Amino acid sequence: MIRLGNRKNMTRKNKILVIEDHDSIRMLLSNFLSKDFDVVTKSDGFEGLAWLSSGNIPDFILLDYDMPRINGLEFLKNIRTSGFFHSIPVILVTAEENEELKAECREYGITDFLLKPFNPIKLREKIQKVLASPPKSI
Repeated sequence: MIRLGNRKNMTRKNKILVIEDHDSIRMLLSNFLSKDFDVVTKSDGFEGLAWLSSGNIPDFILLDYDMPRINGLEFLKNIRTSGFFHSIPVILVTAEENEELKAECREYGITDFLLKPFNPIKLREKIQKVLASPPKSI
């Protein structure tokens, strides 16, 4: 007889890719969000793209804007040209209130923005709300 366990243990957590270059923020986000989500972290857009191109498809991406090698906007442009990643919800985290950046990100299908510093509880609520809503076609 095969025992499958209770249903609670069989529920799959949504996978979130967190791309953040500051170690302390990346660790804080990973620790906080891992209670509700399966969290994968990368330290910049280049690492994030490499992880995606190796066959991984997350349910959601939390993306820092100001990073070395490939910034958040360049990362967003790259994934939106892909048939595999074009509909993944993305929240861009930035320290700047820049309307020009927001407008350009909207052209590439950004889901939302979050200003630093942010409240982690509000972030979790925002992620849960996005994941609960039907996917947008981009």
